[in-house]
Amino acid sequence: MENNESYLLNLHKHTDNDIESLRAYAEMHQVPIVDRLTLDMIKQLIRLHKPLNILEIGTAIGYSAMQFASVASDIHVTTIERNIEMQQKAQENFNQFGYTSQIRMIQGDALEQFSKVNDRTYDMIFIDAAKAQSKKFFELYTPLLKVGGLVITDNVLYHGFVSDISVVRTRNVRQMVKKVIEYNEWLMNNPAYTTNFLNMDDGLAISIKGELQ
Repeated sequence: MENNESYLLNLHKHTDNDIESLRAYAEMHQVPIVDRLTLDMIKQLIRLHKPLNILEIGTAIGYSAMQFASVASDIHVTTIERNIEMQQKAQENFNQFGYTSQIRMIQGDALEQFSKVNDRTYDMIFIDAAKAQSKKFFELYTPLLKVGGLVITDNVLYHGFVSDISVVRTRNVRQMVKKVIEYNEWLMNNPAYTTNFLNMDDGLAISIKGELQ
């Protein structure tokens, strides 16, 4: 499996853009950003579904927001970040890479920012923030998602612990893993969405909003 991943990463290198240079910064400063193959999958979904308005929960340094916006010039990303240091770095990156017109950043806890982002309907929501809060984010923001829209949740396998929680030794991590497991099962059984899980990188859930609400 590792050989396959290395092969695919090398194969995809020719599609790199300038934004990819931020991956080295993220690794050096231990900032979690979306894995490379997962990113390429999401960008392919964006090309297929052509969302114009994307809501992102968890900006970090702005890497994924800019990657999504890079797919087409008419894409607009609204992204929410609570960490002040990350907010500053993300804004620097939006300025440096020329995405200030396509991305608006909302500063604050994502569970408290609904009134600042409910000025539009979204075609896609990307959840990549505090894993224990994924269900709350989903329930709070999906009323703003159009029928047929996508909800993409990253890290649903949580470093492989979800498939074997017995290997987890610390109480805090175990509680986190339980939350992720509960979210995955709730998502799979949610009658209003059709969900598919992908076993790539740290796991990806792709949910499509149906008519049933």
